[in-house]
Amino acid sequence: MQILQHIPVWVFFLLLGLIALGLQQTRTRHIPKPRLLGINIALTVFTLVGVVQQWQPTPWLVLGLLSWAASCTLVAWGLGQGAAPAGASYNAETRRFTVPGSWLPLALFMAIFVCKFVVGMLTATAPEHIHSLNAAIGISALYGFFSGVLNARAWRLIRLQKTA
Repeated sequence: MQILQHIPVWVFFLLLGLIALGLQQTRTRHIPKPRLLGINIALTVFTLVGVVQQWQPTPWLVLGLLSWAASCTLVAWGLGQGAAPAGASYNAETRRFTVPGSWLPLALFMAIFVCKFVVGMLTATAPEHIHSLNAAIGISALYGFFSGVLNARAWRLIRLQKTA
């Protein structure tokens, strides 16, 4: 219980915001391209900032960034080769994408939050376990994986624009 007392209040608001945002993603929506990309850019920056903040005071920042970038790029490219989700479309007249509802974004938002929360807790309570080369590579790759999955989905949707 004492651990909960040391968690900043903004963390709980961030969790509630991510849950709300994720629940919105479960419904079919008609959204413009900037909004489609905005969430992905924000969460990609969120994971990238997490890598920088975590490894900046260590000698593993460059390796962490390389691990994040490689993972993000490979996952986004690999998963981005598939077809857009069933029911997705692009309307050239309204310049909006129809994005079918999915629980995947909510699951990814929660996975990112939990991962960053656990890393933060370990950094505060057991830094000797978290400040290592293996942790820098592994955690950064995991953050990159999350970003890659989100970006792959957006990439598959954006490709619909070319076929409309």
